[in-house]
Amino acid sequence: MKDIEKSILIQALDQLPVGTLIVDARQEHWPVVYMNSIIGQLTGLDVSTLLGCPWRGLLVEPEELAPQRERLLGSPALVVRHLRQRWQSRSGEPVEMALQVSPLFARPGTPAYWLITVDVEQPGDAAGDETLRTALRDAQLRLRQLDRSDAITGLPNRQAFLEVVQRDWAIAGREQRRLSVLVFQIDALDRYRDLYGKHAADSCLRKIAHAISGSLRRAGDVAARVADNRFAALVGSGEEERAGEFARQIARKVRELAIHHPRSTGGRYVTVAVGLASEVPPWGETDNGLLQKAEAELERPAATAGEREVG
Repeated sequence: MKDIEKSILIQALDQLPVGTLIVDARQEHWPVVYMNSIIGQLTGLDVSTLLGCPWRGLLVEPEELAPQRERLLGSPALVVRHLRQRWQSRSGEPVEMALQVSPLFARPGTPAYWLITVDVEQPGDAAGDETLRTALRDAQLRLRQLDRSDAITGLPNRQAFLEVVQRDWAIAGREQRRLSVLVFQIDALDRYRDLYGKHAADSCLRKIAHAISGSLRRAGDVAARVADNRFAALVGSGEEERAGEFARQIARKVRELAIHHPRSTGGRYVTVAVGLASEVPPWGETDNGLLQKAEAELERPAATAGEREVG
């Protein structure tokens, strides 16, 4: 789960009104990677000690899990409702619970984790079923959003941005129109963070994110945070020169934020360097690499840095 901001994920899941756990479906013994306090209350067990334990280790009759595992892995789109299992408890008396299981995908068709919620209502209770379904949908939505968003700025992350670029590349190829990707790299962000601390650096990132996203005017234009010190924007532009001028306008806007940075290489304030890649997609070409090309512009020799930075 390293691709998801762990602290935010835990906060989202802790707010669910039902017992919830997540197990790693990629490993044979299905270790528990998350469990909320409600399950601890139902079983009387210490939740913190159960992390990393096999899911089957929580069951009174673990052999019942084997056919269910094959069933789940064989049908990754399946949501199993009212899978009844008898769990261990601190008192020694088994606790019987009905579970609802839903896959969480690392990539299409390949479940990486299972989201499991405990139905504390009686089977057949329509109100209980609806509450559980709603909680499950909310959890999955939060997980999808977290997996595609930058936790600090709220902008799409690199993977989400690449997916949008790939989609628009195909459309631009059919329409034979230009597509441009701009990359903005914050100068000496590490020095700023060392000087003022993480919270100040996060605030700086949010201000720059707002400056970039707030400058986009077209409905299809998208801004994203693609690395620790880099933002990117996808813009539809009729001419490469217009895209370049737009990039310089944003760079000036960032400088005009007047975020004091005594250790900056570009002056007293936070500044950004700009990389640009702009192409009309050739017919039938599916591999665009626009983001990588724009980032490569940032690596050009320092002698040409004046073309990329706005003083």
